[in-house]
Amino acid sequence: MQVTLDKLSTRLSGTDFGKAALWLMFSIIVLVLALFFGLLAVTASPLLVGMGAGLVVGVFLLMKPDLLVWLILLLGLAGGAFVSMAGPQFSKVTWAVSILGFVLLALSLFNLLLVGRSRAQPAFIWIALAFLVAALATTVAQWYSTGEVIAGIKRLFQAYGLMFAFATLALSARQVGRFRKVLLLIALFQLPFALYEFFVLVKERGGLQAGSATTDVVAGTFGANLEGGSPNSVMAIYLLIAMAFLFARWKEKLLPMPKLVLLCLPLVVPFFLGEVKILFILIPMAFLVLFKRDLPRRPVFFMMMALFGMLFVALLGYLYATLIIREPIEHIFEATLAYNVEDQGYGSYYLNRTNVLQFWWQQQSWSNPLAFVFGHGLGSSFSAPSVIPGHIAMKWPLYGIDLTTASSLLWDTGLMGLGLFILMLLSAWRACSVLQRDTRDVSVMADATAIQTAIALFAVFVFYNNALISSPPMEIIMACVLGYLAYLYRGHQMGSVTAAAP
Repeated sequence: MQVTLDKLSTRLSGTDFGKAALWLMFSIIVLVLALFFGLLAVTASPLLVGMGAGLVVGVFLLMKPDLLVWLILLLGLAGGAFVSMAGPQFSKVTWAVSILGFVLLALSLFNLLLVGRSRAQPAFIWIALAFLVAALATTVAQWYSTGEVIAGIKRLFQAYGLMFAFATLALSARQVGRFRKVLLLIALFQLPFALYEFFVLVKERGGLQAGSATTDVVAGTFGANLEGGSPNSVMAIYLLIAMAFLFARWKEKLLPMPKLVLLCLPLVVPFFLGEVKILFILIPMAFLVLFKRDLPRRPVFFMMMALFGMLFVALLGYLYATLIIREPIEHIFEATLAYNVEDQGYGSYYLNRTNVLQFWWQQQSWSNPLAFVFGHGLGSSFSAPSVIPGHIAMKWPLYGIDLTTASSLLWDTGLMGLGLFILMLLSAWRACSVLQRDTRDVSVMADATAIQTAIALFAVFVFYNNALISSPPMEIIMACVLGYLAYLYRGHQMGSVTAAAP
């Protein structure tokens, strides 16, 4: 017996597990591709054709991964405007963007695990990888249907390739600077699209006299839906994050006041064109995180900025109440509490943002502890009837068990998945604190402060809606922020100048 173990040990010691894992992954990919293109050959499904096109283009772009990044950014953040103008029949174009994201994810993981780009990576990158592996493992172990699993994986991980790409690819400061400028340009382009949606599409939905809900069509380039449910909150958080970067650079004297005002004015206007009540939480939180380091050092400056923030929120609330919602503020406040923290359902759902978590807790039992810890698999809680609904969501139709990111992750991945997701955000927050404490580069300091502000806003969205794990634009925004943080952190740890020029 001992001789047999010694022989086995000798063979294993001579095995290159990296190459073995690579060949195993390659074999699985070839098998999956063979099945996929076989299916593509016998169907005329626009969805599958879009996936196939994205895959073929993505493979050819593996030699130029920076072009992959460009395509994902432009199509993911501005493609919604094309879908809005071309018609809902083109809504599945986002699958091609998702495929590009998964191609980039494969390349990035190859760099991270097999090419030696793991050095100096921040902890949240490894937590994100652990979350990905754990979610996939629990989903495969509880496989319900191929359609549900593929749709669930696509929704949750379609932008992870972007985050890992910024963390692992050899991007120069010049390239990253170009990405930053284009992201700012996309933010500025929200204004003309928002104006068109306010003056044209809102009228098509009945105008302001039909109710303030008609203004949710004001969603910039992220996709206006005349039937309702447009991602206007995604546009709002994107604009706030862009402003956070500008204010952070202004604080560090990297951006003059006239330029700050010139850039921020077009970013602010869309806030007043549609009803986005979450701004009354996001704006104060953004100001608090952005200027928290100034409280002990410059208390007068902090108080001035806090006063400015309160006046801005008051003006926004007044205009919402008088021009858009057209109700007394106390009525608006009472109604908002009713469908957020009381018993009234949100929209057409029976549940709201608070009792959706209580409902999940009530459905747990000692008879199925694995579901409590590991969930029911990716895609199981998705309740949209127009796509592949999850088998758990079908048990409670119209309940909206996937209303928030927190509730969706609890149903799909259990406490383990939600815990890893929140731990990833906490670890990213700490990485920002490390940069703020240790760096001597004021541009890195400014960007770390802005990123920390964005992370705080993401934390609000965990309990606000499920956009962080289901909306391609929102996932791309989060991937860009965390990926850029990983890029800055790794460059700082390795002693290179990494922050893009202001």
